[in-house]
Amino acid sequence: MQLLLTRIKLNRLRPVCRYSTPSLNDTYEAISVHNPRLNALPHIHPLDPTQEVNGPLSGWSFAVKSNIASPLPTTCASSMLSSYTSPFSATAVTKLEHAGARMIGTSNMDEFGMGSLNQSSVHGPAHNLHPENGNVLHSPGGSSGGSAAAVAARMCRVALGSDTGGSVRLPASWCGVVGFKPSYGRVSRYGLVSYASSLDSVGILARSTQDIRHTFNIISAPDPHDMTCMSKSLRSRIDTLCASREWISHNTIASEPLKGVRVGVPSEFWVDELSPSAIDAWKRGAAKLESLGCDVIPVSLPHTPHTLPAYYTLALAEASSNLARFDGIRFGTRHPPTQSTRASLKYAQTRTMGFGDEVKRRILLGTFVMSARAYENYYLPSQRIRRLVQREFNRIFAMPNALCTTNTKTDARNVDKVDAILFPTATDTAPVQGSNNGLSAYVNDVMTVSANMAGIPAISVPFGLCEGMPLGLQIAAQYGDDDLVLRIARHLESQPA
Repeated sequence: MQLLLTRIKLNRLRPVCRYSTPSLNDTYEAISVHNPRLNALPHIHPLDPTQEVNGPLSGWSFAVKSNIASPLPTTCASSMLSSYTSPFSATAVTKLEHAGARMIGTSNMDEFGMGSLNQSSVHGPAHNLHPENGNVLHSPGGSSGGSAAAVAARMCRVALGSDTGGSVRLPASWCGVVGFKPSYGRVSRYGLVSYASSLDSVGILARSTQDIRHTFNIISAPDPHDMTCMSKSLRSRIDTLCASREWISHNTIASEPLKGVRVGVPSEFWVDELSPSAIDAWKRGAAKLESLGCDVIPVSLPHTPHTLPAYYTLALAEASSNLARFDGIRFGTRHPPTQSTRASLKYAQTRTMGFGDEVKRRILLGTFVMSARAYENYYLPSQRIRRLVQREFNRIFAMPNALCTTNTKTDARNVDKVDAILFPTATDTAPVQGSNNGLSAYVNDVMTVSANMAGIPAISVPFGLCEGMPLGLQIAAQYGDDDLVLRIARHLESQPA
């Protein structure tokens, strides 16, 4: 024990670099130091040297969000699934293990992915590593806050999360790490407990874009178990469209590695809630991209103000349907009724006791949205807004949407169109845990939900600190253009903020 404490003290004295590679021993030392305070990993896989697998990710460690099936309990941070262990692992988890990466634990989250502060968990709230020398505990963001906190504290090299409306990118911004939401269907959702099936994506968190790319290359592949996963033919058509953009060259000079790339700055994301520090980071990020060779121009996405209410209408409607299976008969820990023998009340007690307040609130709202009268007044208009949001992105991006065209070549460059857009990931830095409740907790998603509504790739990159707390900038591009998003992010993160 004394030897272990000595090693931990020495580890604290080492200079920490975001791009350095921790060994598995360093990972478990970081867990013993930080996890009691951060509560990021409720279940930890013991280190077993006999489980070594040779592969491209040998020596890597990864954490898995608690709503993704793995060998450890898949609890979704809910008492409803407190004793549930999946009989199979998610496709993304299996691919990482076959590549040689070692799973070190499951990460904390908001119950069933419903929240943006990581405080509605049966395991207790997770906390932010930042500020590192402070006594006040801040929120790591949600719902993948445990994954982001674990990566920030070097408890794992990468972590898997789920992103329904920003649940990977918001925690990444608040914890000072990189968070990537791929295009919808790029990564198989097989093994992910669904919240809103048409919006959910398996995302990746890491300390560098390089680690994100390596992980993405492993888990991005067609999967016969997931009917929403991109087919080989669609992936091939997207690759052809990306390669046909003659104005984007990979053989650029070192001082302007992004020359030819046109980046848009959408004015509608300049919302009233945006803090001065977020605005300043946005301006500095645009200037940095210009210095890297990008053409930065203003663009307009007029329906952005309607995206947040439309998102919550659609997400809660789908959640109401997806969570109907947790009744204590098909799935979930059963709580038998006290006296009534009516069939409906046999599982009413289970759902009352098994779900937390936030989940029950969203189920009730989603059920109302799908009722006969509300369906026409709320659900259908929200679907129309979603389609308009998708069309607006198709209008501003130079590369056509592979889902909407049979062309295999991008047309000549239009001066009014862009290749990617830049905007803040969050309206401000992380709040103190427990201080941000009520309606303000829902507004946290205002900067992130558009990418999920359109199914496009988006990444959050750390870009400076404000009073010791990290801030992130977000880059998004056309559906399927994940490679360009990662390329821009790599150059942006390598520049001093």
